[in-house]
Amino acid sequence: MMANPFYHESTRAHMVRLWLFGGKGGVGKTTSACSTAIWLANSGLRTLIVSSDPAHSTSDSFEQELGPTPTQIEGFDNLWGMELDPENRIESLLPKFSNAMSAGVSSPLQSMMGMQFSDIAEEIEPMETSNLILPGLDEAIAFDQLLEYVENPHYDCILFDTAPTGHTLRFLALPEILEGSIERLLKVYRMAGGIKAMLFGRKEEEAIRNELEKFRKRVLHVRRVLENDELTAFTLVTIPEKMAINETVRASESLSAFGISVNGVIINRITPELDHPFLVSRRKVEIKHIESLSKLLPLYPIIKIPLENSDIHGKMKLEKIGKMIHGPVKEYPKNIAEISLGDKIKQNIRRGIMINEIDGTISSIEFFLPASNKDELNLRSENGILYVGVNGKETEVDVDIQIENAKAEFIEDILHLTVTREDIDSHE
Repeated sequence: MMANPFYHESTRAHMVRLWLFGGKGGVGKTTSACSTAIWLANSGLRTLIVSSDPAHSTSDSFEQELGPTPTQIEGFDNLWGMELDPENRIESLLPKFSNAMSAGVSSPLQSMMGMQFSDIAEEIEPMETSNLILPGLDEAIAFDQLLEYVENPHYDCILFDTAPTGHTLRFLALPEILEGSIERLLKVYRMAGGIKAMLFGRKEEEAIRNELEKFRKRVLHVRRVLENDELTAFTLVTIPEKMAINETVRASESLSAFGISVNGVIINRITPELDHPFLVSRRKVEIKHIESLSKLLPLYPIIKIPLENSDIHGKMKLEKIGKMIHGPVKEYPKNIAEISLGDKIKQNIRRGIMINEIDGTISSIEFFLPASNKDELNLRSENGILYVGVNGKETEVDVDIQIENAKAEFIEDILHLTVTREDIDSHE
């Protein structure tokens, strides 16, 4: 394991790693996110699309089953998809109260109670974390898992098809809710019953308090990432109806209040210009709503997507929508690190890993690590594999480099690994 000889400054231009799509339920968030993911992948960027939708809409859109780990989307070299399962992650984020409770029973007490102890223990119901009713908890679990991939340089851009915007806003308020709830939660568990109260000692209470505080700090870290406009962008998705437009405006105001950067609005399902009295009338109403949105949100580019004559699913239809949203696809060579793309929703994205070569031999590698803590970076090499550790998670890079013969620097969110001449000569 290598020490941390990393130097850090943070003065980079905006290079988005995390791109979120949100809006009212049923307005086409999944279609917009999946279409953008294909468009980015076709542009030459290694793209991961993540969904927290329990209805598995992302799988339906791609016509391919996705699971809780990244799965390559068929037909695309640079595209992976996954659907989070927050329920299976809950115990990894919040303290397991049953363990803390059982740890509170001292051996003298067990001896004194003798055989009766096992009978009493059976009466103590496990305190499942799922019983904790905290607004935004599900979103916290999803965002925490999502952050693992944002910190992973294997991907150039991560797209997140979020739950309806109200859920995202509940998550953003969660740290303050937790701060005010910790004492209340402890009190509830202290009063949960006579046996539980007797077994619930000061040491165990402090352990639970510490784990809750640790969880709150993790939520705050995720929120800092979301509020960093050099790392995160948020696209609002809506339809041309009054309630949806009003919610979009409110969502924009709320996101801005939390410091979340909105990069544009996509309006789906606009009635096409057709010569039919009903459709003409319907379109006139929709145009008024669109004009109202433009006046209320004048700083955002607004993308208008017409209603299609069939459902949008399957890769070919998603590719078509992606071009309608973002413009023609331009494939960027792998030797270009920083890419500016998009006709209306303009976005800057930096490749997560850049491998530079001289005469066919690796001379340096750059890792874009914008969400990393420099104190938790590490490098190691083993059997021709380079391992980059970021915040406790390792990424494998299949390059034959000996760490002992390389110089590492962390400058402006980029880990530079420069291979010395001796290491290059050893491979010639």
